[in-house]
Amino acid sequence: MIPERDIHAALKRVLSSDNFVNAQRLSAFLRFAVERTLAGEGSQLKEYLLGTEVFGKGPDFDPRLDPVVRVEARRLRAKLHEYYDGPGRADPIRIVLRKGGYTPTFEQLGLERNADPGRARPLRWIWILVVLVATFGVGMLALRQSAARSVSILVIPTLEQPEDLSFADGLGQALAGELSRNKRLRVVAWPRFADYRRSVEESGSLSNEKAAKDLGAETVLTVNVRQRGQKRDVFAVLMRPGHGYKDWFKEYERGTGDEFAVQRELAESIAEEIRRKIGE
Repeated sequence: MIPERDIHAALKRVLSSDNFVNAQRLSAFLRFAVERTLAGEGSQLKEYLLGTEVFGKGPDFDPRLDPVVRVEARRLRAKLHEYYDGPGRADPIRIVLRKGGYTPTFEQLGLERNADPGRARPLRWIWILVVLVATFGVGMLALRQSAARSVSILVIPTLEQPEDLSFADGLGQALAGELSRNKRLRVVAWPRFADYRRSVEESGSLSNEKAAKDLGAETVLTVNVRQRGQKRDVFAVLMRPGHGYKDWFKEYERGTGDEFAVQRELAESIAEEIRRKIGE
């Protein structure tokens, strides 16, 4: 059992770091989750409670239509990972927020200090050497496979009503950025596509096949946005121009709440599906 005072000290170290000092929403999220967990109320950390208590949503907040809690949880997990990979790598206690839940757990590191140092040191260096050799071999293999199988992809947002243009473009830009995290994908930069689209639309309509050819992409991911009342339908289609069939298709339904949060959550969801389809 880790003493509560040590967990509070671990939380203070995280929140005072450069990773969190300017991230007020994520800091409030982490503090609230840790304090509720220490108070024995970790099981109550659900989307509705977090949305109303941390993110200022009203009593009509519906997590099914507004994904703000899920989006911020992903950002918080990434921030914690970044902190513990960097300035917090030597912290004796780590705060962990596992995927699929909002209740943090606490891990204590460095327990091997209790072992006999004279016996542990040689074994530790052997394992370090084994890990370094294995990591180098796996890394070289991954680099070869990545270079051999990289896929060029172009994201093209489309819409059915002119008023959806801003949302569709925001989603396209977020999706291009999210896909670029995949080492196997070479994504056409969003500004390049936007400039190309403007030049083409001055003289005619945009063709997926011609756009892919002109911008050097072998694969096209289209995201069609259609608004109906207080909901949006988004249809994502992955295809290879000229082949005449779809490689992948999925339909998403979202609310019209926080547009930025919805765009980010959709971009992450679609990029994850593409990662599974193409692999890394």
